[in-house]
Amino acid sequence: MNKRFTTVSILIVILIMLSAACSLGKKTPSPLGEEYRSEIGGFTISKINGYNFEDAIGIVNMTAPDGSIETGPGVMVMGGIMEQELTNEDLLETMKTQATTIEVGKAKKTKVDGVNGLLADLSGEYNGVEIKGKIFVAMFTPKQEFIMMALSPEENWKELEPIYDELLDSVTFFEASTSSAITTENNEAPIQVNEEPQLIRQWASEAYAESEYSSTDWSASQATGAPNVDSCGDNSFAWASSSSSGTDSIELIYDIPVSPTEINIYQSYNPSQVVEVDIIDLNGEAWIAWSGEPEYVENCPDLMTITLELDDPLYIDRVVVYIDQSVLQTGYNEIDAVELVGMTMAGQSITSSNPDPNSSTSVEETAIAVNDNLPVPTNYSGWMADDVYQGWINIIVNETKVKDLDKIMTIKGVKSTENWKPRPDHADTFIYEMGPVGMKGYISVTTDGIVYKKSLSSNTYPDDFGLATVTRATYEQLDAIYQQDYVIPYAVMANILQSPGFLREQYFRTDDNKMVAIYEWLAPNGDRISGAFYNGLLTGMAGLAYIPAE
Repeated sequence: MNKRFTTVSILIVILIMLSAACSLGKKTPSPLGEEYRSEIGGFTISKINGYNFEDAIGIVNMTAPDGSIETGPGVMVMGGIMEQELTNEDLLETMKTQATTIEVGKAKKTKVDGVNGLLADLSGEYNGVEIKGKIFVAMFTPKQEFIMMALSPEENWKELEPIYDELLDSVTFFEASTSSAITTENNEAPIQVNEEPQLIRQWASEAYAESEYSSTDWSASQATGAPNVDSCGDNSFAWASSSSSGTDSIELIYDIPVSPTEINIYQSYNPSQVVEVDIIDLNGEAWIAWSGEPEYVENCPDLMTITLELDDPLYIDRVVVYIDQSVLQTGYNEIDAVELVGMTMAGQSITSSNPDPNSSTSVEETAIAVNDNLPVPTNYSGWMADDVYQGWINIIVNETKVKDLDKIMTIKGVKSTENWKPRPDHADTFIYEMGPVGMKGYISVTTDGIVYKKSLSSNTYPDDFGLATVTRATYEQLDAIYQQDYVIPYAVMANILQSPGFLREQYFRTDDNKMVAIYEWLAPNGDRISGAFYNGLLTGMAGLAYIPAE
C-alpha cells in the first residue's frame, strides 16, 4: 500500500507541475512598452501601450484614448531640480495643498529603484465624476523631486491600478540635467547658452532716426528699452520726428539676432500712422515685413502687432519703422518702444546688454517686468465676448451673492439636488447651460449665500477661440521664465499669450486663504497651454502645462 500511495503521489505532483507549466505558457502580456528617458526629469519609465504619451519639460502625461487629463484614466509623472530642499513628507504635503478636489490617504513608506518614497491612495470628485487613484512621491536628492500620480473614474480603477503598480516598478532614477551656463572671467552673471533655438523677446538697445525732435527729449534713443509711457499724449519719453506732418523713419537695433515671429510697436501719441516696417538681415539686406496705409484707431496708446511666418529662418538684428504723418494730419506719431520676438540660432548666447547701464536685467526678466506692469488683455472675441461668458467672468468668488447669480449670468440656473458636501459650509451648487456643446457652468455657494467656487465642464471649449500664440515655442518660453524665477504672474502669461485666456475654474481655499484660478489658452488646431494660479501667481511645477490636441 505504501508503495502504491507513493506512486500515486508522484503522479499527482507531476500533473500539478504540468498544469503549472501550462499556466505559465499563457502569461498575460505586459501593458507596458518601450522605455522613455527624461533628462530634465531625471528618470526613466516605460510607456503604457495604447495610451497617448506626452512629455512637456519633465512632466510626462500618459492618458487612455478615451480619457481626459482631469479625470483619467491616466498617469502623470513629474521630476526635476527644485529651488529648495525638501523631504518626502514635505513633497507629499505640497501635493496635498495643490490637490484641491482630491483627498490624499494615509501614506506608507515604499522603495522604488532603491529610493525611499511615500505611496498613498487618492479619492475625490471632479465635476460629478467620482475618482480613485494613487500617488508616489520621492526626493531622489534633497533638491530633485519625483512624483507619479494616477487618476481614473472609480469604475475604471481596477483596470488602471495594476498598470500603475507595474509602471512604478519600471522607474529608475538618475541625476536630472539643468540648463547649461558659461561664467565670465570676471565672475559676472552667467551667460545662458541655448543648445536648441529658443523663442525670446527683446527691446532695442540702440536707435537712430531720420530726424528727431531733439537730441534728448523725443530723441530716437527714447524708443529703446521697454515702454515707459503709461498714457496717451505728447510725452518726451517717446520718439518724435522733427516735423508733425511729414514722412520719417526710425531704425531699432537689437543685441541678439533672431528669426522673427513678431514685431510689437508701442505708439503713445497719434497712433496708426505707420506705413511700412522693414527687417534687416545680418548681411544688411532689407525685407518688407508689413506695409499699409495710415488709418484712424480708437486705442491710444496703441500696440501694433505684426506676425511673421517665414518658410525658412531669416536672422535679423534691426527693424526699421516708416511713418507718414501727412495723410491723417493728426500730429506727431510718437513711438515709445518696439519689441522684437523671434527664434535664436542653435548654440547662441541669449545674454543681452541692457540700455540702462545700472541694470543687469536679462531679456526674459525685462519682458516679465514690462508685461507685469501692463494691464491684463481684455480682447475677448466671439462667444467669449457675449453676455453669458462675460457674466461668468463677472461672478466674483467670495463676493457675489446667490440672489444675483441669474442676473449676472443673464440666463437662469438650475439648483442641483446633490447631497455631497465638498466643504462644511457648502449649501448649494447652481448649474448653467453655457452654450457650447456639453458645456455647463457650476457655481457653488456657502450657507451664507456667497459664491466660493465656479467651474466649467471639462473638455468643453468655445468653438471660435483659437490663438496663434499657443505654440510649443511659446510654452518653452514660459517654462524658461518659470525655471528662472519659479513663478509666473498671471499678467505676464496673459500678455505673452496675448489673451486673457479661458477661465476654466476658480475657487477659494480656506486652509491657506488662497484664490485658485485655472486658465486655458487654445490654438486653432486644439493644442492648449494651461496655468494654475494661486493668488495670481503660477508657482507649482504642475501649474504650467502644454497639452497637444488628441
